[in-house]
Amino acid sequence: MSQLTDNLMTELDAAPGGASVVASDGGDRLTLGLSSAGPLAIAFTELRLETDRLAGAPVERVRAVAERLTERVTYLLEPLTPIEIDRDLAVVQLRSTTPQQDNESSAYYELLVKTGGSLSLRRYRKPRGVLREPIDATVTREVLGRLVGDFVAVSRPE
Repeated sequence: MSQLTDNLMTELDAAPGGASVVASDGGDRLTLGLSSAGPLAIAFTELRLETDRLAGAPVERVRAVAERLTERVTYLLEPLTPIEIDRDLAVVQLRSTTPQQDNESSAYYELLVKTGGSLSLRRYRKPRGVLREPIDATVTREVLGRLVGDFVAVSRPE
């Protein structure tokens, strides 16, 4: 586990549900919008890494980071794929390739990679005929650690 992951887990264990958990290591700052935490699983509204390594990065570098994320983050409920690249703002948007669906709605992950140095993961539900709404993403502590490690790894130059 990385130092950033260790720092996050320490802060997580001390935080009440509904808190923002923040962990830092060097030029990396991780923020987790914590909904609830148990001994095995974590429910969160957003996982965001802010890193100096992507500050001012051109859109090609941001796109490469997003592509590396699709290759590494293969352990969520649905695989991620790039759906939009905003060249003017240097933002790449990834979403679940096949959203989870039931009779009333679909649910999917959305991951944004921004040139300012931000990677953020959220989960949404889209009821039929209504605007999407953010929902909790629930992962095991092990998966949370992998996400943090992958966010940090892909933000490093190749």
